[in-house]
Formats: sequence, structure tokens, C-alpha cells
Amino acid sequence: MTNDEHWQRELIAALQMENAFNAAPPEYLKPTRADGHRAVANIQAWRAYLPEPCVATMIEDGWQWST
Repeated sequence: MTNDEHWQRELIAALQMENAFNAAPPEYLKPTRADGHRAVANIQAWRAYLPEPCVATMIEDGWQWST
């Protein structure tokens, strides 16, 4: 495991976002640091103005990667 992979796994676990990253399309199985930051920022922004069930559905559908 590279340092980036280790860092990514720690960040994903700390944010309790394992399901979000497991739902990612195949081309995103190894997101870069920038991809991870963008996905986390997207989810945090959604949580500020959307109900949690809506955010959960968006994560299940992988929207954090495409917006």
C-alpha cells in the first residue's frame, strides 16, 4: 500500500464514508487525493442543505464523484 492509499483509507474511515467510496464506479477505485477532497467537500455541502436520506441516496448513486 502506498502512502496515498493509506492516507485515503484513513480519511475515508475517519469520515465514516466507506459506503460512499465502495459505491464508486470502477474508474474511481483508486481516487487521488484531489478526488477524495472534492468528494468529501461535495458531501459536506449537501449535508448543509439537504435531508440526510437524500444525501445517502446521492452517495449510493456515486454523485460525489461526478459533481
